[in-house]
Amino acid sequence: MNLIRLMFSQFRLSLFLVFILSISSAGLAVWVIAYTNDHLLHPQSDVKTTLIEFAGLLLAVFVIGTVSQISMTTLGHRLVYQLRCTMVKRILDTNLERLEQLGPARLLASLNSDTNHLTSAFISLPTAVYGLVLNLGGFGYLYWLSQRLFLAMAGWMVLTILIGWLLMRSTHARIDAARNIEDLLYEDYQAALFGRKELALNRERAKLFYEQEFERHAANGRDQEIAADFFNGINENWANIMILGAIALVFFLTHVVGWTDHAVATTYSLTILFLRTSLTGLIAAIPSLIGGNVALDKLNSLQLPKYRPDFADLPQAFQSIWQTLALQGLQYRYPETECGNRFSVGPLNFTLAAGEIVFLIGGNGSGKTTFTRLLTGLYPPQAGHISLNGTILQEADMPNYRCLFSTVFSDFHLFHHLLGAEGRDANPEKITYWLKLLALDRKVKVENGRLLDIRLSQGQRKRLALLVAILEDRPILVLDEWAADQDPGYRRRFYTELLPLLKASGKTVLAVTHDEHYFHVADRLIKMDEGHLHLYTTESGLTATALPCVGF
Repeated sequence: MNLIRLMFSQFRLSLFLVFILSISSAGLAVWVIAYTNDHLLHPQSDVKTTLIEFAGLLLAVFVIGTVSQISMTTLGHRLVYQLRCTMVKRILDTNLERLEQLGPARLLASLNSDTNHLTSAFISLPTAVYGLVLNLGGFGYLYWLSQRLFLAMAGWMVLTILIGWLLMRSTHARIDAARNIEDLLYEDYQAALFGRKELALNRERAKLFYEQEFERHAANGRDQEIAADFFNGINENWANIMILGAIALVFFLTHVVGWTDHAVATTYSLTILFLRTSLTGLIAAIPSLIGGNVALDKLNSLQLPKYRPDFADLPQAFQSIWQTLALQGLQYRYPETECGNRFSVGPLNFTLAAGEIVFLIGGNGSGKTTFTRLLTGLYPPQAGHISLNGTILQEADMPNYRCLFSTVFSDFHLFHHLLGAEGRDANPEKITYWLKLLALDRKVKVENGRLLDIRLSQGQRKRLALLVAILEDRPILVLDEWAADQDPGYRRRFYTELLPLLKASGKTVLAVTHDEHYFHVADRLIKMDEGHLHLYTTESGLTATALPCVGF
C-alpha cells in the first residue's frame, strides 16, 4: 500500500488512468470467460460469427492489457527516476552533521540497493494489480453463477489467505533482515576498496576481513534471502494447491450435496483454472512488493529534510561587507560513543580579520577539524554564536555565511568542473595562471572548464583542490594540513610564495599545519588542545608559550 500511496502522491491522474485501464483489461478477461461459457461451450449462433466476435474480444484484451502494463511500468520507472533525483537533492540539502551520523555505507545502500528494490517492485506492480483486479472480477462472476457455491468458495479462500498471510509475514521479516545486512555489506565493500593497499600488503588481515566480516555478512544475507524465498515458495504452492482443491470442493458440493447442476460446476471449474495463473502471478510478485515497501521504509528512516525541487534560494555571500567575524562562546559535543566517550570543544572565542593569515596547530584529536567545521558553519554550535562585523548571525543567515569560505579539508573530494565566483564558469586565463603556479600545467589538461584526468598523486590532487578553491574566489580559504603531502621544495614554495600571494590578493587564510619552520609566515598562531583554543604570541614573534584564548 505504501508503494501505491507514493505513486498516487506523485502521479495522481496518470495512476488513475492506469487503474482504469487495468480494471478494463481485467473486465475484458472476465468477459472472455463468460463468452467462452455462453457461446463456445454452448453454441447458440453461427460458428463463424462467434469466432469473429471472440477474435475481436481477444484483440481488445491484447490492446488494453498491453497499454495497461506498459503504462504501469513506465509510471514505475518515472517514479524511480523521481525518487533518485529526490534522494540526491535531499542529501545535498542535509547538513554535514546528519550525513556523518548516517555514514556513507547506509546512504549508498539507500541510493543503490533501495532504489533497485523499488524498481523491481514497480516492475512487479502491473502483474499484481492486474491479478488483483482480474481475481476480483472473476469472483464476482462466480458469485453471479451461484451464490451458495461462492460462499463455500469464500470460506475456502479465507483459509487459503489466512495461511498465506502468516507465510507472507515470515517472508517480510526475512526480507527486512536481509536489507539490514546490506548496510553491513556496503561497509565491507568500502573496506575492500578503500583499504585495498593495506589488505594487499597484509594477507593475514585480508583473510581475517574476508572470512570473519565480509563472508559472515554475505552468508547471513544469503540465508535470509533463502528463507524469504522458502516461505514465499510454500505460500505460492499453497495457494496453487488450494485453488486446484477448490475444484474438488465445487464438484463435491454439486454431485454429493446437490447445490447446483453439472453445467454450473463445469463453468466454475473452468473459471477457477483461468484465475489460477493470475492468482499465482499475484503471489509471485509479493516478495518484490515487500522488498519495495522495506526499501521505502529504509529511505524514510534516513530522516532527511523535505524535498525542495530546485536551487531557487541560492545563498548570497557577505563578501563585500565583511571585515571581522567572531566565534563567541561556541561549544560542540559529539554523541556518546560505544565506549562512553563524548568529545567536546569549547567554549571557543576567536576573531578573524579580513586579510589575515592564521595558522592552527594541535595534536591529533585535539579538535582542529571540529573547529574548522564550526568556523565554516558546517557544524551547528550547541551553544554560543557567530557574529559578522559585530552582528550576531541567526540560523537563517548561515547559508549566506558559508559562502564566505572555500576549503581544502584533509578528506577533500575533487570535482571535475571548475567554477568561478558565484557559480559562473571559471576564467580560462586564471585557470592557466594557477595551473602553472601550482606546477600542474604539464600534468593536467582542462577542456571546457573541466579537469579531464585527476588520477594523480595525493600531493598533486591537493594542489588541484587548492586550484578549485582559489577559482571560487571566496574571501576566506581554510586549508586543513594542505602542505602535509607536498614535497619539501613545493612545501617551501607554498609558505613563502603562495600564501603571501593570496594575502596580497585580499584573501584571508586559516591553515591547519604542523610545519614549525614556517610559523613566521603567519600573522597569528593558535593552538587547539583538548577542545580549547590557545594563542601563541610574544613581542618577539611566535613562541611555544600557550595562553588561554579569550576574545582574541
